[in-house]
Amino acid sequence: KTWDVILPQIMDRSDADAVSAVLQGDVERYAELVDRYQSQALKVAFSLLGNYDDAKDASQEAFFRAYRALARFRGGAKFSTWLYRIVVNECKDVYKRRARAPRATLVVGEPSASDEPSLFVDVGDPAANPGDQGSNRELGQRISAAIGALPDKQRTAFVLHHVHGLPLEDVAAIMQCRLGTVKSHIFRATDHLRCALGPWVAQEGILT
Repeated sequence: KTWDVILPQIMDRSDADAVSAVLQGDVERYAELVDRYQSQALKVAFSLLGNYDDAKDASQEAFFRAYRALARFRGGAKFSTWLYRIVVNECKDVYKRRARAPRATLVVGEPSASDEPSLFVDVGDPAANPGDQGSNRELGQRISAAIGALPDKQRTAFVLHHVHGLPLEDVAAIMQCRLGTVKSHIFRATDHLRCALGPWVAQEGILT
């Protein structure tokens, strides 16, 4: 794989300083980048894979690969966008190695290791009564299953933009495609989700 692509974003000054220091031999400064982005990188991987152990392995491998490829990183680009692209590629490799379909999830707060392989989108209301909480949990599970069933590119674009809130331009850079293509993936993903969730869309007002 190669990741030395010029991305159309401006890198944060603190990231630029750390990258420059590492390239000049101060390798311990790489820990700053790991500390800054490891939580979000794990969440991105977790959202795409739906399994904490796989996500942890993928995000750790992404940081290792990013370190080895750092000399090919072009200054002026966002380090975070470049890193997330490597994370997404690692998740694709996990799909191939495991030969199984991933499940998408939304992480609220820090993910935790669990024996339960299927996590869910948290749409709960802390003030809701027990009956409503059960309904919210079911809705979250249905949304997770629907996202997990999306084609790979649609799922990736939808998760990065709608789950993690990344700008469309960043998603395009991560997926290495045109902005219009990203918009098309997200539009189709949303349409598929509306169809898959059916009455839940009308009842709960989601995806509106």
